[in-house]
Amino acid sequence: MPVVLVLSSRPLAGRTTAVVGLARAIRRAGASVAAARLGDDETAARDARLYAALGLAPAGRSTPLTPEDVPALSRQGLVLLECPPGPAPAGWQEWGARALTVARYPDLAPDEGHRALGEGFLGVLVTCVPRRRAEKVRRDLADSGLPVLGLIEEDRALASPTLGQLAEALGAQALFTTGREETVLDKVFISPISADPGQGYFARHRPTAVIVRSDKPDLQLGALNAGIPCLIVTGNLPVLPYVLQRAEEDSVPLLLTPLATLEVAQRLDDLLGQVPLQGREKAERATALVEEALSGAVLEGLLAAS
Repeated sequence: MPVVLVLSSRPLAGRTTAVVGLARAIRRAGASVAAARLGDDETAARDARLYAALGLAPAGRSTPLTPEDVPALSRQGLVLLECPPGPAPAGWQEWGARALTVARYPDLAPDEGHRALGEGFLGVLVTCVPRRRAEKVRRDLADSGLPVLGLIEEDRALASPTLGQLAEALGAQALFTTGREETVLDKVFISPISADPGQGYFARHRPTAVIVRSDKPDLQLGALNAGIPCLIVTGNLPVLPYVLQRAEEDSVPLLLTPLATLEVAQRLDDLLGQVPLQGREKAERATALVEEALSGAVLEGLLAAS
């Protein structure tokens, strides 16, 4: 079976999401498939490690492929090969490969890359599509003449950072986070002014993390009493020992940052939609969205094309 290249004209289009979702959906359909990454930079290395961690990489390989690796690999079964942003790699036709492209809404204009793929072009997957825009997107793509494999809806969980990604972006000291680094923080709230009303507020909205000032130990305890799964403590004051003890007893991760609350909120906002796919929680969500986006006929067509 040949390689199916997964291409995009720009970074952050959702290629990794598409590969993970497609590979897992194809396996659930009972077919054999592997996922691999072509490239030579840290982004490629990160994606290759993800595919290996999810059990999708060929022979468990956790490093990116070079073009010289591909011909031999393609003889082992269907391979979804994520390529760097830009045109298809040189010599891809010699691999017997087909290709699909990933485009992120609203950047949907056809480009020369689609035409250059010729008969090897399987179609386009569109990511981050607002539900209310889906039918218009379908019509616009049909008018452009592009074959559409599916529309993947925008999703806050996929767009949001994991605990580990947010800790890195904040330069935070991370406490009690072991085994929780891949937790998705898709509902981060700022703590209310008082502790008691805050507990009812948290119970109603069930945030995945709360931003609270370092000079407000009563609010920190209020959040812990409400069962908040992660605290982001802002400011320069040390967290009091009894708060640390309570967080450790309850296995609640703490991210301690000297940044002010508003700056933390701004950095979190800047991360939305800009973080790479990471972890099993997001992989499951990606699979569900891809399976919802693709009809059985499209999956059968991909397998037949292979």
